Amino acid sequence: MRAVSTPPETPSPRRIAREIAGLLLTTVGVLVVLVVLGAVHLVLGVTAAAAGTLVSYRLVGPPKNRGPLLLSLASTAVANASAVALTFMYFPLLGWAEIGTAIAVTGIWLASEGA
Repeated sequence: MRAVSTPPETPSPRRIAREIAGLLLTTVGVLVVLVVLGAVHLVLGVTAAAAGTLVSYRLVGPPKNRGPLLLSLASTAVANASAVALTFMYFPLLGWAEIGTAIAVTGIWLASEGA
């Protein structure tokens, strides 16, 4: 029979700090989004399209070769940067909602096991 290792009883201070930072960023980001959602406009469609590039990248999976990987990351970065820039130019409060969402997603990522 194979021995099964058990996780340590006490998490490391670094892991606890990362989870606290992640949860704090998530809370701040969600709060910013909730405060600003009353001012939603059609620019949200552009933001959803930019977020869709990230979702599709995650669901389809990153390319294995360096060239297509860099192209995929560059297109995602350009789509999201343009959405944020357009939103700030058109309706600054919604731009802050996007920034808050980015902060919340970063917090969720830090608090999860994916970091």
